[in-house]
Amino acid sequence: MEWEISFEEYLERMQINPDDLRQQLRLPKISSIKKVIPLRNITKINFIVPLRKNFLEKIIKKITTLDKKWKPFETSEIKLIKAYPAQLKIGQKFVYRENYQKLLEEMPKIFDEFLINPGICDLGAFMIFGNDNQGNICLAYYIPSIIEKHEGELVIMDGIHRNFLVKQMGPTLNAILVDNVKTPFPCSFHSWDEIQVIPLKNKPKNIQERYFDLNSNLFRDLKYLGIDG
Repeated sequence: MEWEISFEEYLERMQINPDDLRQQLRLPKISSIKKVIPLRNITKINFIVPLRKNFLEKIIKKITTLDKKWKPFETSEIKLIKAYPAQLKIGQKFVYRENYQKLLEEMPKIFDEFLINPGICDLGAFMIFGNDNQGNICLAYYIPSIIEKHEGELVIMDGIHRNFLVKQMGPTLNAILVDNVKTPFPCSFHSWDEIQVIPLKNKPKNIQERYFDLNSNLFRDLKYLGIDG
């Protein structure tokens, strides 16, 4: 049998008014957002919005190269896939031990107050509203690992530590596949057996030393739109 409840009746049954409901849901006012920051700098999450596919595509297509001369994904095809990390290629030379340990220890806590799966294998794309350590209302993103397709190879552009963890454990993870990229990948492609696990204190200061044959002009500037790559 079909049924419906008027919104006014719903509020009455819940014994709540529209302002209280808004407060319970912690719905943000766009005008109150002060800045876009990395998710790790959000001290308290207030509201999470799953990103619609077309808006996620808009974000990805606006990403520039580091020199701002190119938008590599402007005409690309973008879709969400289940990726097998062991089958992917890499452009980075190092995985930093503290980074993947932090993912294991802290990622599940971030979404404690919300009924979503916090595991890195299944998380989708979210826009996250919360407070920074000064109490400002801020916006942050969680975006699945981004994989580019070049010359028939799938190469990790963002999310090396998430992919490393999942590769070690065996399953798949959600990833964004970007095909028909109009600029070359900024590094040469290599297999996982060439990567080194090192502590952050040994991270090379020169970015050229962190990647295989890096062309820094083609480096994807994720921070341009506030993605914490």
